[in-house]
Amino acid sequence: MKFLKKTTCIALAATLTMSVFPSYSIGAATIAELEAKRKALAESSQKAMKEIENIKAKKLSAEEEMATLDKALSSLQAELDAAEDDLAFLTAKLNAAEAELEEATIKREMQFELLGKRLKFLQEKGSTGYLEILLESESFSDLFLRMQYVNDIMIYDRNILDELQEIQDTIQAKTDEIAESKAAQEEVVRIQQEKVDSMEVVVKEKQALVASYQNDVKKYEQMIAANNKADQQVLQTIAQQQGSSTKYYTGNGKLGWPVPSKSASSSSLSSGFVTRKSPITGKTESHSGYDIPAGYGAAIVAAEAGKVTYSGWMNGYGNTIIIDHGGGLSTLYGHNSSLVASKGQMVSRGQTVAKCGSTGWSTGNHCHFSVMVNGKYVNPESYLGVKNISR
Repeated sequence: MKFLKKTTCIALAATLTMSVFPSYSIGAATIAELEAKRKALAESSQKAMKEIENIKAKKLSAEEEMATLDKALSSLQAELDAAEDDLAFLTAKLNAAEAELEEATIKREMQFELLGKRLKFLQEKGSTGYLEILLESESFSDLFLRMQYVNDIMIYDRNILDELQEIQDTIQAKTDEIAESKAAQEEVVRIQQEKVDSMEVVVKEKQALVASYQNDVKKYEQMIAANNKADQQVLQTIAQQQGSSTKYYTGNGKLGWPVPSKSASSSSLSSGFVTRKSPITGKTESHSGYDIPAGYGAAIVAAEAGKVTYSGWMNGYGNTIIIDHGGGLSTLYGHNSSLVASKGQMVSRGQTVAKCGSTGWSTGNHCHFSVMVNGKYVNPESYLGVKNISR
């Protein structure tokens, strides 16, 4: 996969090098050679557009996968957070239990020390100690009570010590149990963290892939833009060489409206001769004419009498007709679904030359109409008598 990606990038770079920096010497080229160069540019741009479509499809698929991975990562992170909360609870619980165990141990040791002191006293005194206690009695009943006190104290000490030992054993068992649970929970957190880390790696890889797709799209778009620029240079040269000094005007000095099914007014335009954001690439571009929306298959007619100098596929414009009206004036009709007039044909004003469509770089059925003077695009406003729009 990495080798394929690397090979694709090398091929793309080589293609871009040839396309972004075209080395055409068109000064002394024949019309046939110029048209062959335009055809090569068109084929190159067509391939690039297909590559862009393929890359965008892959990019969309990768983005959908990334969205799924993001959801999975969020779920794993939530599980990890919950596991860490549980671990924090067990840690706090274990700390409290260890504190209780320490306190119980201290109490038991104090009681054991107290009992030890009493036993030591009795051991040191021996029978004398008992005799002192008994001899100090004032009566038989007092003697009995004194003997009972000694016995009770010994029993009490013993019971307290047993009770403290039992408490200590209980707390110790509790502490061991919590420590065991904490160890198990630490393992749960570790495994969950590994899942999160692994998923984050996959997500980052997918993000890098999406970014690479986007970069490839930009490169192909740059190549197409360069092709279009080179194509316009060739087109201007063709127009200059093919331009007739004979004027074919038959109208009143203004060109006719190219889409009879729509009124000749600014309200019929969807875009004018302006600098705008391309609906295809989203980038700023110089729009070279008027866009006139119409129904699919609607008649597109010649704005004036003249000779068809181009009838075929053109970069960006799709199926295109160019008519030379003489005196350096030409008109272009782009994005057609089909072409009616053929190259070299003489046409009259208002004659159908094509059918409306959405070929090339287009987002809907319309006629792109351009006016060229000596091969350069000019504002159609004064030629059609229809005011330009700002979008």
